[in-house]
Amino acid sequence: METTYFVLGMLTIAAVVILTALVVGMVKINKLEKSNEQLHELCRAIESDLRHLISDTNREVTMVEKTIMQRMDKEIEGAHRHIQHEVEEIQKHEHELETVLHRDIDETRRYIDSRIDKIVIAGSLTSAKRQING
Repeated sequence: METTYFVLGMLTIAAVVILTALVVGMVKINKLEKSNEQLHELCRAIESDLRHLISDTNREVTMVEKTIMQRMDKEIEGAHRHIQHEVEEIQKHEHELETVLHRDIDETRRYIDSRIDKIVIAGSLTSAKRQING
């Protein structure tokens, strides 16, 4: 019977050791699961922050792009206005030049006609003008 008690005692000790190891293992597994869950939450938080940061960055890039486009539009509009003004000035000067040229051409014709009339009157040249008898 002593052997039976000894075997039962050894089995009890072995069972306690196995139960202790099992409990310690379960505790470690629970700690690892909690740590794993915390890491997953941290990853989700970082991912959320990154998405927010990317969204903010995209919004800022869009705003900068719009600002640049608006400035370019204003510059282009200003350049068009300046070019239009210059074209109008050139057209104005062109018209003035045409007026002066026509006046000079008319004055030259009148001068030439007066010279021809003077030569005809002096008798050096016969007139090709038709005389109107009135």
